[in-house]
Amino acid sequence: MSIEEKFNKEMLELYQTVGKTTGYWANYYLRSVRKNGGLAHAKKALSKKNDAQEGFKKLIEVGRPDLSIEATVLKERYKKLFSNDELKEAQRRIDTVPEYAWRKPMNANNNFFGEINNENLYIEGSIKKVVVNKYERNIEARKKCLEKHGYKCKVCKMSFEDTYGEIGKEFIHVHHIKPLAGIAKEYKLNPEKDLIPVCPNCHAMLHTYDPPLSVEELQNKLREKVNKLLERNI
Repeated sequence: MSIEEKFNKEMLELYQTVGKTTGYWANYYLRSVRKNGGLAHAKKALSKKNDAQEGFKKLIEVGRPDLSIEATVLKERYKKLFSNDELKEAQRRIDTVPEYAWRKPMNANNNFFGEINNENLYIEGSIKKVVVNKYERNIEARKKCLEKHGYKCKVCKMSFEDTYGEIGKEFIHVHHIKPLAGIAKEYKLNPEKDLIPVCPNCHAMLHTYDPPLSVEELQNKLREKVNKLLERNI
């Protein structure tokens, strides 16, 4: 398989990877890659100077610029397919990505999502500031979210009422699916689209990375773990 064929294969696989990990299915991108080939699509995208594609902006928003065409083009094994100008444009766009948009693993000792209600956590006489998601804490936003989605965890489908009976009725966390660091001050919350119900376990696991994992990513991790356990028991 030639370098160009490998690049085309990776560009096609990128569609599935991005869709499964972020929930963003770039259908126009897929049609173009299938019709024109991955290399021609990437070159055309990079020819539009100072005009990054909508998909690149979306990947920044969900904290996955590493899954962009630009990041793929800049992989050492593919650089020979592109001109210096094209590589410079890809690098320029990558350099515009703010630091917060690059996903970083979160230390388990600093993952307090769903555990702290107060903004101030007092430990051994010192005060530690804990950033609280105001949207997740907003009672009206929470109410509208749950009216739309119900009380089952969107990741693992657990219902506290089904599991624990009456004491679990209407117990659930809500999770903001858009990385808060990327939200502008004028951003208006849509509780039905921006918030989802999740159990505390899944809520904490979503926030093992910053920006957080997508629901689809965490579901895939759960599925992989279950499949491995089933294989082991066969």
